[in-house]
Amino acid sequence: MKLTAIVDSVGRVILGRHDVQASTKTLFNLRNPAVVNIQVDQQSGQISVQLIPYIFREFIKADKRNEGVSWNFQKQNITVSDDLELEENIVSQYVKIFETVAEAVVEDSEPVEAKPVELFDEPENETTPA
Repeated sequence: MKLTAIVDSVGRVILGRHDVQASTKTLFNLRNPAVVNIQVDQQSGQISVQLIPYIFREFIKADKRNEGVSWNFQKQNITVSDDLELEENIVSQYVKIFETVAEAVVEDSEPVEAKPVELFDEPENETTPA
C-alpha cells in the first residue's frame, strides 16, 4: 500500500496507506491515518511538522493493535493529488509511528526506577527558607 496524503473537508492534511482493494467508487480507504500538524515558532519563524495518529494505538484492543485500523473517507469530501511525492523524513516519521516493530519485552528483568529527565540546560538555583 502506498503512503498517500489527502485533504479533508475541514482542510486537514491526512497521511495514510491507501488500500486500493478496500476503496470503492465512493469511499477512499486509508490504513493508519495520521493528521499532519504544523506549528510555527512565533519568535524564530521555524516550522515544525508533527504527525498525530487519527486514533491512538492505546485505544485499540491489544490483540488488534499490530493490524492497524482502516478508515473510509467519502471521496466527495476529500481532495487528493495525483503527483505528490512525500519527502523521506515525513515517510520515516510515519513509519516510526505505525510500522516499527515493538520492542521485545525482556523476561525475568527487575523493574528499573525511572529517573527524571532534565529539560533545561541550566539547573535552577534552589533557595532554602531561612
